[in-house]
Amino acid sequence: MRRFTHVLFGKGPVLLLAFYVFLAFLLMNFNRPGALRGIRLGLLAAVSGIHSIQQKFTYLQDLKRENQALQKEIFKLKVINQQLGEALLENIRLKRLLGLKDTSRYHLIAAQVIGEGTERGVRSVILNAGSLEGVRKNCPVINADGLVGRVLITEPHHAIVQILLDYNALVSARLQHSREVGTIAWSGNPWLELRYIAKNVDVTVGEAVITSGLSPIYPSGIKIGVVQSVQENKFEFFKEIRVRPAVNFNALEEVFIMCPDSLQNGVVISNE
Repeated sequence: MRRFTHVLFGKGPVLLLAFYVFLAFLLMNFNRPGALRGIRLGLLAAVSGIHSIQQKFTYLQDLKRENQALQKEIFKLKVINQQLGEALLENIRLKRLLGLKDTSRYHLIAAQVIGEGTERGVRSVILNAGSLEGVRKNCPVINADGLVGRVLITEPHHAIVQILLDYNALVSARLQHSREVGTIAWSGNPWLELRYIAKNVDVTVGEAVITSGLSPIYPSGIKIGVVQSVQENKFEFFKEIRVRPAVNFNALEEVFIMCPDSLQNGVVISNE
C-alpha cells in the first residue's frame, strides 16, 4: 500500500496529465449531451476527490517529516542537557577538591583516574600524574569523600595506586567517637572490615571511621567510611564491624595525591 501511494502521488502531475488527455479524447468522441453532462459531473467529482486525497497525503507526509525533525531536535536537546548536567557535577566535585587543597597541610597534586591497574594480585587504578609531577611511592591518595589508597608505583607521568578494596591494603584506623584504634581491611565484600576492636567498646552504626595517624603513610583524620553493622561472636575477643567506604570506587574520577611538604623541598622517597 505504501509503495502504491508513493507511486500514485509521487508522480501525481504526470498521471493527472495523462488522465486529462484520456478524458478529452473520450469526450470528443461522445455524442449524447445528457449523458455527457452526467459524465462531466462525475469526472469532476472524481478529479476533486483524487485531488483532495493527494492534498491529505501530502499534508500527512509533511507532518511526518516535521515530526521526525522535532524528534531529532528533542534528542539533541537531551544530549546537551546530559552534557550540561555532567559539567555541573564535575564543577561541584572540583570545587570540593579545591576546598580540600585550601585546608590541607600537605602539598596536593591533582590527578585523574585514567584506567585500572593490571598488576597481578593487586587492585589498583592508574593516575595521569607521576614522578615528574612530584608523585612518590606511598603518598596517600584521597578525593573529596575520603581515603582512596596509596601510591604503589610511579612512572614519569603516571602512578599506580593501590586502593582500599585490596586484600593487602591495611590501614590503621580510629573510631571517631570512642577514639579506639583498629585496622581497616578488605575481605572481598562490598564493605570494609574494622578489626581488633574489643567487645567492651561502644560502637554505634553510622559512626565515622578515620585514619588514626599512627601509620607512617597516612596522616590522621582522613575519612575512611562509616560503621554499617556491628556484631559479636561469643567465641571471639573482638567485635565484627562492617564499614561502608566513604569513597565510591565505581565512580572514581578526580583525586588528590598527598605529598608531604618535605618532598617538595628536595627530599625524595625511593620507589624501591
